[in-house]
Amino acid sequence: MLTEEEVQHYLDRSPSEIQQLIKRGKLTAYRLGGTYLRFKKEEVAALKTGRKFIPPDELGRTNVDKLRDFWKFYSFYVITSVLILLLIIVFFQL
Repeated sequence: MLTEEEVQHYLDRSPSEIQQLIKRGKLTAYRLGGTYLRFKKEEVAALKTGRKFIPPDELGRTNVDKLRDFWKFYSFYVITSVLILLLIIVFFQL
């Protein structure tokens, strides 16, 4: 993990440019202890060379894996929405 100052020096960018990279999603900042920003060394190196950084947990994931994760997280909301929609349809048909 690199500090904000190390990233500024490594990328030769100002603090405001680093903040813009974070806001645009090109660089991920992690907070340690609520106040100290840290950055992954691999992500900063990829940004400097122009490569796209792919987090290790995204490597090798198929669409089926992504769909399974989506269902695990959002199944309650999907089922609830369908039930509400069915209740509305039944209510207006009476």
